[in-house]
Amino acid sequence: MQETEINWETLERLRSRFLDSGTSAGVYWQSEDDLAHYHATFAARIGWKWDNALALAAQAGFQPQSRTLYDWGCGSGIAALRVLDFYGPDAFDEIQLWDHSALACRFAQKTIREAYPQLKVEIAPAPSSDSHSSFHKALVLVSHALNELGYETQQQLSQQLKGAAQVIFVEPGDHTASRKLIAQREALRDAFQIAAPCTHCETCPMLAEENLRHWCHFFGKPPIEAFTEGFWARFSQTMEIDLRSLPYSFLVLQSKQLPATFPASQPDSPSRLIGRPRQFKGYTRLLSCDSAGLRDLELQKRDDKQLWKSLKKEQSSLYQWSEIDSSTQRLKSGSPL
Repeated sequence: MQETEINWETLERLRSRFLDSGTSAGVYWQSEDDLAHYHATFAARIGWKWDNALALAAQAGFQPQSRTLYDWGCGSGIAALRVLDFYGPDAFDEIQLWDHSALACRFAQKTIREAYPQLKVEIAPAPSSDSHSSFHKALVLVSHALNELGYETQQQLSQQLKGAAQVIFVEPGDHTASRKLIAQREALRDAFQIAAPCTHCETCPMLAEENLRHWCHFFGKPPIEAFTEGFWARFSQTMEIDLRSLPYSFLVLQSKQLPATFPASQPDSPSRLIGRPRQFKGYTRLLSCDSAGLRDLELQKRDDKQLWKSLKKEQSSLYQWSEIDSSTQRLKSGSPL
């Protein structure tokens, strides 16, 4: 969509609805035009988060194991489109869509069919509140939805998801969304293996009382057009959104009934960086999560200059630490994966 086609008043109205915590889920859009504007802007930014999350999932060895893709709370269909773009349409036979908004379902169906006319794209009936048969053996996508769900609905979703083959969540990178995602992790980890971002399947260490201030989040890299196209510059200024910052939380699960396509948790499992390393003169502090727990580590530049440079450039979020002084939590050496 070109800038001349954008109705900025429509975007501002949608932005206000998103920020209104009292707004019910699925009632943002009043027309197909609303959805078209949303899809070209706010949803595109969510798509950038999906691109980053899918890349990290692939790094962990995750691959689709189901021929059915189910987009729960599909909105404009951006999550399904990004998964199809990433894995290719040949990875799936059927796309199932569901959203509180029938208008959104129809828009997503139309948009996905236009992009991938060879695929069967259907609007699914509303999931049953007391059964997990709705997601039977599907790869289920949940995108930017948990913040809109009350406690009871979150529990129902957890129960329903137990019938899925695989699940990918991508949510905002704030404390509230992350905590709700951790609750889903804990509700589902008995039935699922965790592919990413976790490098282990034990109780999330952020649930420890001393770690309650932390949240599991990452920063994606927006595409180059976010910084080179005049439209995105105006969007950023008008909507007061910093396109340089792309925080998100994500979780990738696979049913234990399926053979794992990623390494199992081991005592020497890799470590995942949470958030961003904090740079100081001559040293870096970082929050590391692995099978040993959540640790606030410090690396002196003189101890491992190459590792220090890698952390400074944010080359990876997955590392193998070689040496840590457990008494001081001082990181001595390691390498990106």
